[in-house]
Amino acid sequence: MSMKHIYKSVVVALMVAGLAACASKQTETEGQSTQPVVQETTTQPVQTGPSAEELARLQDIEARKARVVYFDFDDSTVKPEARDLLALHGAFLAKNPGLNVTVEGHCDERGTPEYNVALGERRAKAVAQVLMSYGVQASQIKTISYGEEKPAVLGHNEAAWEKNRRGVLVYEG
Repeated sequence: MSMKHIYKSVVVALMVAGLAACASKQTETEGQSTQPVVQETTTQPVQTGPSAEELARLQDIEARKARVVYFDFDDSTVKPEARDLLALHGAFLAKNPGLNVTVEGHCDERGTPEYNVALGERRAKAVAQVLMSYGVQASQIKTISYGEEKPAVLGHNEAAWEKNRRGVLVYEG
């Protein structure tokens, strides 16, 4: 036998042995099932965001960032849609009696300066009354009127004027 022939025989034998090693024999023993075993596991959901309580607190903080109440022309009545915002601020201030707030009253440029200072004061006091109705102590609230002196928006049209007729909550400390 030649070396070449022996080499080929060894290679073929190794291949056969390799294939035989890959084959698997399934024997069924008595009493054992061939059904796959299913295990039940319980997992806790992974929390990827804030909890409901944290979310409510974050929304509360975001809502408190809104601190402006708008008024109609020549009026100091707090609008119904502003009451929700003031309820939130009122509850926050009532829970935190060490905090104080200044309510600024502002007007648009129409009217005399004296009239607008008086109207701004009525607006600030109207906001303060609503806050007190939600449990805020009068000692926590100061009011001031700037009349038409500090416009939020410059302009001589209704769009500017409606942004300037406002009450602003300014937290202290």
